[in-house]
Amino acid sequence: MKNRAQLDAERGVRFEIWARKKPGKSAPEDDADAFVLRAGDRVVYRIARLPPYFQFYSYTHYAAGPLTLEWDHGAIEIPLLYSFNPDDVAEKGVTFLELRDGRVIARPRTSWPEWYESDANRPQLRFSPFQAWMNDPNGLCFVDGRYHLFYQFHPVESEWGPMHWGHAVSDDLYRWIHLPIFLHPEQNLWSLGATGGAFSGSAFVGPEGKLSFYYTERLPAYDLFKDYKEVQKRVLPSADLLRPDADKLVLVNGPDGSAHDFRDPKVWYDAARGTFRMVLGAAIDGDPAVLLYGSEDGEDWKFLSVLYRAPEHFRRHGARCVECPDFFKLDGHHVLVMGFVGYTEPETGRHNLLYAQVGTFEGDRFMPATPTLQELDFGTDFYAMQSFLAKDRQIAFAWLFNWEFRKPGGSPYSGELSLPRVLGLDAQRNLTMMPEKGCQRLRARTLPQSAPFQFACEPGRPIELSLAGDLDGVQIIARGSDGESFRLAHSARRLELAVAEDNGDIEYRSAPLTLERLTLFFDRGVVEVFANGGAVCGTRRTYKITDLTSLEVKSTDGGRIESYEAWSYDSAWSN
Repeated sequence: MKNRAQLDAERGVRFEIWARKKPGKSAPEDDADAFVLRAGDRVVYRIARLPPYFQFYSYTHYAAGPLTLEWDHGAIEIPLLYSFNPDDVAEKGVTFLELRDGRVIARPRTSWPEWYESDANRPQLRFSPFQAWMNDPNGLCFVDGRYHLFYQFHPVESEWGPMHWGHAVSDDLYRWIHLPIFLHPEQNLWSLGATGGAFSGSAFVGPEGKLSFYYTERLPAYDLFKDYKEVQKRVLPSADLLRPDADKLVLVNGPDGSAHDFRDPKVWYDAARGTFRMVLGAAIDGDPAVLLYGSEDGEDWKFLSVLYRAPEHFRRHGARCVECPDFFKLDGHHVLVMGFVGYTEPETGRHNLLYAQVGTFEGDRFMPATPTLQELDFGTDFYAMQSFLAKDRQIAFAWLFNWEFRKPGGSPYSGELSLPRVLGLDAQRNLTMMPEKGCQRLRARTLPQSAPFQFACEPGRPIELSLAGDLDGVQIIARGSDGESFRLAHSARRLELAVAEDNGDIEYRSAPLTLERLTLFFDRGVVEVFANGGAVCGTRRTYKITDLTSLEVKSTDGGRIESYEAWSYDSAWSN
């Protein structure tokens, strides 16, 4: 049975569609003309036959006037459909089109606040995709006064799958506009029954001011853990950053001793020597490693050295390789950031930890100030961090996930990013991370107190609590409307963060610290903690606490709170 709906279509509007034959429909005639666009009586676009796997389709309408969409709901499955006009999509965003119950539900940018706020488990200050799966932030850049965020995206379901690059733009790092998908896999991996695709990468502005992107393409793969091939590509984007104008293979093979893990390029230009440099995550003879490459033109790359090789301890405890290496200059020093995928810390049971080292970089050698790795987030739900330079600040995002607790089914999306964090160095040359202060424009009101340091929260609203003083022994107990709670405590000189899902098998605790300043953000299941100016951070994602009704602060062991602030926030999607 055909369904019909009218669509407003201005000149130049483009439709992008992911569709397949609905499972169980085997006869060819079942899906004949299952998707048709008409202008008056004239067919302007149709999908004559549907494959049993997902396929990407697109149509650009070059005339003005309404269109009639016809589709057979019983024959076609369309997990993602949107429209946009390239001339104004940077301001209006795409319009998501949902085909449901024989009608088209259009969700333009003006409807996104309702969509985002209606999901009780969706954070309101942090970026998340409109629907489907996202993971690593990619290609972060600041272009013509706007922030661009690209990210790993699987467009057809809320589970990991063939990787694309989603795209969004913002004026302030909090209020995002969804743009069309930027990168697709080299091949239709759904048709091959394979995984892979356009994996992580970064933005690069060359000496002439030209923007490009470097990324990893995982070729069709049939095992998630071995025997895949990863190659590096360079993309030159269109002037409007909506599509690739050129996509060139620039690096195929890793050095001797490397294997199938060879990914996540970060590129910079060495102005003093007039050369390009790249770091890649890999493993050398089984040890997680960061590789250094050089180029004269940004396309012909040669292996220079192993910039970093992890001690044997990490391989012995499961680490397969370095992922998402980041390398940048900060306050006159160089900072190396890396994640050790597969690693389980024997003392605590935590896994996939993120580390940094600060040092100097001379003659293509990185010399850390200390051999000790700095743990960047003791909560570990802060992974695949990527940073970029904007307005003389090094700003970072990370993926709020670490494969420990899976999101319950039924949600239209999975995956969020952290608050944007501004990076710095403290007096001991530790990397610090603090929330970018633009979020303060979204503060709504101070939290009322029913008793000293007992705060009443507004369910559904993000909250911020900041404390200063001698915070030795401080405890924060946060309770939700369903009776669940989480607890942040400073005990035995360590911060410990426990959420409702914890069963005691893993200890989420920081390195020892004398606690003097503490900031906590809670946002519909996301807890981000910043201690001592961001020298110690901890992030957890819980799916059992979607809102808070109260916050209680206790000070023990002789500690004394000298000042505090407590705020509720408006949603970034509503402003």
